[in-house]
Amino acid sequence: MRINKYGLKDTIEAGIKREIRQRCGFGCVNCGSAVYQYEHVDPTFAEATEHNPDHIVLLCGGCHDRVTRKILSKETIKIRSDSPVCKQKGFSFGPFDLGMVEPKITIGTLNCKGVESLIRINGDNVLSIKPPESEGAPFQINAYLADRDGREILKIVDNEWITTTNNWDVEVVGTRITIRKALGDIVLSLRSEPPHNLVIERLEMEHLGIELSCRENKNLKVITPSGQILTSNSMDIEGSKVGFDINNDSMSIGVGGGCVHIGSMTLDSTYIPQRHTRQMFVGPRRESRKIGRNEICPCRSGKKFKKCCGLVC
Repeated sequence: MRINKYGLKDTIEAGIKREIRQRCGFGCVNCGSAVYQYEHVDPTFAEATEHNPDHIVLLCGGCHDRVTRKILSKETIKIRSDSPVCKQKGFSFGPFDLGMVEPKITIGTLNCKGVESLIRINGDNVLSIKPPESEGAPFQINAYLADRDGREILKIVDNEWITTTNNWDVEVVGTRITIRKALGDIVLSLRSEPPHNLVIERLEMEHLGIELSCRENKNLKVITPSGQILTSNSMDIEGSKVGFDINNDSMSIGVGGGCVHIGSMTLDSTYIPQRHTRQMFVGPRRESRKIGRNEICPCRSGKKFKKCCGLVC
């Protein structure tokens, strides 16, 4: 921890960091990289008496180094701060490091290896792995991830992840990406373990009428509009063409050969309340709101928000 001559510590409060991320579009103001640092611009940290979010920007390591070496001027960064490149393009981006060995992908309690399409929903490949295009090249991951309202929150194109600036908050700490719809309302938590593992720790997603949710080491749940509910606490799929093939009225596991090991799974066909079928109709999306601490958590755990997702801000 650094402390400047005014006694100001370099630790910035979470709320101020979030305000900076939202203003900068969740990426470096100069190039758009979502792997960033918090940088005092004017005044510099050495001369700052407070962490004023209006005077702090997001800079990637490369752009920060260029500023330090005076290749990139502070004046340019100030101009970029007023019109961040992420806000202009509508997204920020960052790379995943996948090696030349077949990676393992974990989605909640589902572990996949050697699976071409991990999850396919109504014909769409939501998460897939392509083999190396040439000798010495890495495996390539592609994905489309949405929130529980069906809005895109993050996509991965050939190992480069892209997140929209329309998100309420996107936080990158180390190898973990966290996306929130509101304070404490996490819809995606994803971490990479370079170069061989990618883990979706938490997801609350809807795509083409199918609801998908997961928690690492706890559960994976799929709900179809027809009323099928699949819940799994342990599943391993290896060598299949399609891991999970989900349609409106059917689910298939381990399509196209390979090996499937199911430790614990339940499949119910019951009446689904209207909230589970609303995505099938065209209409206005509900807007995010602050969730009361004593309300039932939106992740459908049955617990109060303060004892569930509200523990993580």
